[in-house]
Amino acid sequence: MSASLPQIRKGRQSYALPPALWAQGFAKLISLHIYGKSKMARNRTRSLKQQFRYAIVDSSFKEHLDKHSLRNANENDNTWRVYSYSEKNNLMDLSSNFCKFLKEEHTEVKQLKDITEVHVQEFLNFKADVCTTETLYNYRSRFRKIALCINHAFNSCSLKISNVVIPQSLVGKSKRNLTMTEEHASLLLNYCKNSDAKAAIGVRFALMFGLRVSEVTKIMGKDIDLEKMTLHIHKSKGGLSRDIPIAKVHLEFLKGIKNQFDENQRICPLKNNSINTFIYRVFKLHGIKDYKDARTSVHAIRKLWAQKLYDRLRHSGKTIKEACEEVSIQLGHGKDRKDVVNRYISNIW
Repeated sequence: MSASLPQIRKGRQSYALPPALWAQGFAKLISLHIYGKSKMARNRTRSLKQQFRYAIVDSSFKEHLDKHSLRNANENDNTWRVYSYSEKNNLMDLSSNFCKFLKEEHTEVKQLKDITEVHVQEFLNFKADVCTTETLYNYRSRFRKIALCINHAFNSCSLKISNVVIPQSLVGKSKRNLTMTEEHASLLLNYCKNSDAKAAIGVRFALMFGLRVSEVTKIMGKDIDLEKMTLHIHKSKGGLSRDIPIAKVHLEFLKGIKNQFDENQRICPLKNNSINTFIYRVFKLHGIKDYKDARTSVHAIRKLWAQKLYDRLRHSGKTIKEACEEVSIQLGHGKDRKDVVNRYISNIW
């Protein structure tokens, strides 16, 4: 008994299909299904969120993977691997929030290779309004892991997070973190220019060089070097000395100071608290109580000075890391004191 031919149905009628034609049609159908689907997959552009998922979950996460066995197997680099469900979920949650931020603020970013550490910095700055410092540190740590996953999954990507700095959190912000405004600083400077008070000179030095109040009251005529164009700060906090560059805009004022004071004469021979009291009194005359209420004055000036210096350095082409290090040094702190930078620079970009 001969085997029945394959049937093809059209409406209510069935027709026998010759074996050769059936085989040819079936092969074509399989070809279209496999290669057509593959071609569609290549042509389809993944969304940013899908790209993150591919890098974090599909490429870097594997169930029941033991990191200790990988170490024993002498795998050269497994820093990109995601070992636990909790880590995977945390990375995906952060990437999802980051995608929403990019969609609103940087619509030009369509692929992971378009992302830079500047975008990450802007995201952390945005989150500083609602997140604690601890949370911001966790975010940066997770971004570093995400960058490793991305760079492993996509050869076209080389994302680095090394220069990203933790911004100052506004959650639970203390009053002493108050930064003097440009308007108030200008008001204070104009008052000091027309004042004969000893404190007025000290305040002008604080405004020009971002000095501590204890540094202002110790400056002598010999500390101003107009040949090298530097102001020497001798044994300040922690016994550290430093030289601060003198901008040309301050040259005429400092020449007058050099002519007015002897080499070993203190320029502002007052107690530290006298400088603060003078600033409070000037602002009180103009109905401003913010700084006295916050118990800060020269410190608020230092914060403004630090932000302005950072902005100039960034505009001159310095990276975030380079600008932060330079600010920290000129403030009289160490080179790698990121905790100091967080207190003084409110807008890291």
